[in-house]
Amino acid sequence: MTEGGRTVLILFVTAAAASDLRRGRVYNFLTLPTLAGGIWLLACHSPEEVPAVLAAMAATLLFLFPFWRAGGLGAGDIKLLIALAPLMGTGWFLLSIVLSFLIGAVISAVLLIRYRDLSRTVHFAVPIGISVVLCLLLEQVGIQSPSLF
Repeated sequence: MTEGGRTVLILFVTAAAASDLRRGRVYNFLTLPTLAGGIWLLACHSPEEVPAVLAAMAATLLFLFPFWRAGGLGAGDIKLLIALAPLMGTGWFLLSIVLSFLIGAVISAVLLIRYRDLSRTVHFAVPIGISVVLCLLLEQVGIQSPSLF
């Protein structure tokens, strides 16, 4: 990923996390243009990766849909995750999803211990943003993208 791509990705997840913290929502005007632009850039620069990324996006939607139906995740969180796929590539994208849930679990545990209140929720765009930054840092120090096969 280029420096410009990293910058766009960091700005995107920062804006989404700020929106989620402030308003409790991740808005479509953030996710949809980012998704469209990411797919367009991917198609222009790495067309061979498009099928794998589209499959990862579809799998993410299918896997997370029950969590949305149960009220555990917002639709904006799912759209945020899906918009990351073409920007990160499948390996980093799937790792960021796993890290997001792990980070979200740690934050939830800390909130539960600290406040002893089950009604507190984690604004999931924050763990997503942290996971993206961690993946970018791993890439920056020379660690290769996790392989799916």
